Amino acid sequence: MKSGGTRTTFAGVVELGSWIVVAVVGAITLTQAFGWEGTSLVAVAQTLTPYLFLVLVPIVLVALWRRRLILGAVAAAVGAGIALLGVPLVLPAEPDRAAPESAGLRIAAANLWYQNGDVADVAGALGELHADVLVLSEYTPAHQVVLHASPLAAEFPHRIDRRAPGGAGIAVWSRRPVEVGDPIDTHHSSIDLTVDGPDGEVRLVAVHMPTPIDDFDAWRRDLRTAADIGRSASEPTLLIGDLNASFWHPDFRDLLDAGFVDANAAAGSGFSTSWPMNRIVPPFVRLDHALTAGGLVPTDVGDFEVPGSDHRGVIVTVAPALSTTP
Repeated sequence: MKSGGTRTTFAGVVELGSWIVVAVVGAITLTQAFGWEGTSLVAVAQTLTPYLFLVLVPIVLVALWRRRLILGAVAAAVGAGIALLGVPLVLPAEPDRAAPESAGLRIAAANLWYQNGDVADVAGALGELHADVLVLSEYTPAHQVVLHASPLAAEFPHRIDRRAPGGAGIAVWSRRPVEVGDPIDTHHSSIDLTVDGPDGEVRLVAVHMPTPIDDFDAWRRDLRTAADIGRSASEPTLLIGDLNASFWHPDFRDLLDAGFVDANAAAGSGFSTSWPMNRIVPPFVRLDHALTAGGLVPTDVGDFEVPGSDHRGVIVTVAPALSTTP
């Protein structure tokens, strides 16, 4: 009797725990469905959404085995909601075709990490990418000294440096002529410029947004500012950098609704990750993005290692869409 009672108690605890997990995952899924981030804690939890789906799988299987049909049905319904949210990553919309014979403009973006002491190695890694433009966030005065003294500086004669201590600095280095536009009202420095690309001018907006933990309101404000850029894009436009946001944040999906195309999602790599790179925890979320609008399309996208950084870099090739050419 005692052994049977112990098993019954254990089964009850497991079932209660399963209901708690389903309730928490369900609540996070509802925040996605209603487009609500609410607090920094909710925003952080939303980055885990695809992994929460995996947590539900054993709960559904065990519930069915134990004939806890209501628990199994509720857990399955929550999982179906998450799967529905992820459809654009699994079945992305067919992107516009690039204009034939376009040369493409190749841009690499790297969060250097403000504490990085391996920037000399970063310079070597960036030089091997053969990019036309570099976007460097968390660009500190110390990083500037090292990079300006490296052979990389001679390869990129057109440089806009907005150095700053901590994570607030940013720079754009280009092989091709650029024209700097008006400042954008963002929490950290951002750079809005036009690059004289091989297929025509491209507006490039280099950004590094705060984390929702550091400044939740500024993070949401910057994402909304970015969405405004997408809605008003009347020229080939690329928004690139560390957005500190993932597909699983409603405000990030608002960027896609505003007209931006996520290069990774379009290439079928929407589930790829870029952070963190220097922790015990393996990278589990993509925070670094390349988004196109205004008749610009991504033709190739990938990641690269940034020595000493906590982020992977993203490199993308963009070209005018066939529909925008005369």
